[in-house]
Amino acid sequence: MPQLPLIEPNTALFLDFDGTLADLAPRPELVQVEPELVGTLRTLYQRLDGALAVISGRPVVELDHFLQPLRLPAAGVHGAEFRTDGGMVSKTPAPGLEPLIPHLEALVRAYPALMLERKSVAVAIHYRQAPELAGVVDAAVTDVMRHAVGLEALPGKMVVEIKPAGVDKGDAIAAFMKSPPFAERVPLFAGDDMTDEPGFAAVRKLGGLGVLVGQRQTLAGTSVPGPAALRSWLHRSARALDDAARAAGKPGAVPHTTTS
Repeated sequence: MPQLPLIEPNTALFLDFDGTLADLAPRPELVQVEPELVGTLRTLYQRLDGALAVISGRPVVELDHFLQPLRLPAAGVHGAEFRTDGGMVSKTPAPGLEPLIPHLEALVRAYPALMLERKSVAVAIHYRQAPELAGVVDAAVTDVMRHAVGLEALPGKMVVEIKPAGVDKGDAIAAFMKSPPFAERVPLFAGDDMTDEPGFAAVRKLGGLGVLVGQRQTLAGTSVPGPAALRSWLHRSARALDDAARAAGKPGAVPHTTTS
């Protein structure tokens, strides 16, 4: 794959969170954010005139928690949640989800190594602590989804999610690209999981670049070995953009921040 260039001033930057900005952890709540990362994201947001969004499987409220005090544009739950700069979070309804929960809770009681994660409009069954249960999880999800309406199962790294059908990270990126400050820019999306492939397809269609964090078959145009390498690239890009902007005497956009 070709070498990853530094971020250009005309980039629309889209970033996955788990496995991309942050290293994966045994449980979602145990993820740690590198202290320098928040400052780098703030600089990138400023120097890209606000054209930076986080595109994640997590709910937007969790992204805000990990990246506080920043409140960046974001798509959560694989695009089922959507927030523009400073706006309210819009959510795709998932009315058929609640009847499935008791069956999934019973599965986790039967296999305590599994973890059930409730999200705003989705649910995830993690088996990172017991990879041998992948077949059990797949069979259980197939069974509960047999009569589900308006939902779909989405496999990921040691996880299967049940979420609203018809939305994905590619749709979220395409929606961002229709409006300022993202419109008329060249999109770049970095992600690590199979759930990021629709995002890679979307940026390719728009003439941009997908960056895979890791190594596997992918639609991405280039790759880096892991999250540490991706963060290093972000740090270097932020410094280069900031130096160039300061030399030109340009002010930067100011990202929204939390008040707590």
